[in-house]
Amino acid sequence: MYETLLALSVAHLVADFPLQPDWMIRRKRNPAVLILHGLIVTGTAALALGGWPAEVLLILVGTHLVMDAIKVYVLKNSLTSFTVDQLVHLAVIVALARAFPATFAHGAWAALPASAAAAYLVGLCLLGGVIASLMVGAIVIRRATEPFTHQLSGDISGLENGGTYIGALERALVMLLILVGQPAGVGFLITAKSILRFGDVRDSSQRKLTEYIIIGTFMSFGWGLAVAVLTQLAMRHWLTE
Repeated sequence: MYETLLALSVAHLVADFPLQPDWMIRRKRNPAVLILHGLIVTGTAALALGGWPAEVLLILVGTHLVMDAIKVYVLKNSLTSFTVDQLVHLAVIVALARAFPATFAHGAWAALPASAAAAYLVGLCLLGGVIASLMVGAIVIRRATEPFTHQLSGDISGLENGGTYIGALERALVMLLILVGQPAGVGFLITAKSILRFGDVRDSSQRKLTEYIIIGTFMSFGWGLAVAVLTQLAMRHWLTE
């Protein structure tokens, strides 16, 4: 069951994030784009499972497209709608893994030698963790901090997408430090960012900006740490089996 759950979960992350660029998200009201996304979901799931279990794939893509259509046509594009959408997808994946627990065992990857199959599952854990930390984290943090942006005054703009890249890099470094067994390094990383970000915020009138930066920073590091620890635990599970 857990192999099937892992494969379907990582396939979902791949299909919904790196393989769903901004232009596709913007044009999802177009049925052709929605169908294209459904095909990508089907293909990534089949690849991750190492086979074409028709019943599982039909349920997966069918529910995925229904939920995406509800999100596009009914729900507003907010953190709440994003969370509901992802939780529904996850619930379907968990239900499929419980209903069809041997799906992965019947695929091509399960036929590999035990060490190679374990390496494949560890690789899935790492891939899923990287996507969840960098790409999912960027969306969650951006939408969670949106209510505060209208309270800021003056020109606070920096490099285009600079904050996104900074956040992704810091979460990538957090994951690297956790996976190599150097969690203490995260503290130095937080200190370094604090010096860089707050070095030019000395005016007491910029309190809102300071608080905004602190909120975003703690969200980013908190998300990065949580995902990194969960990724490490998942990798250890498959390495010790």
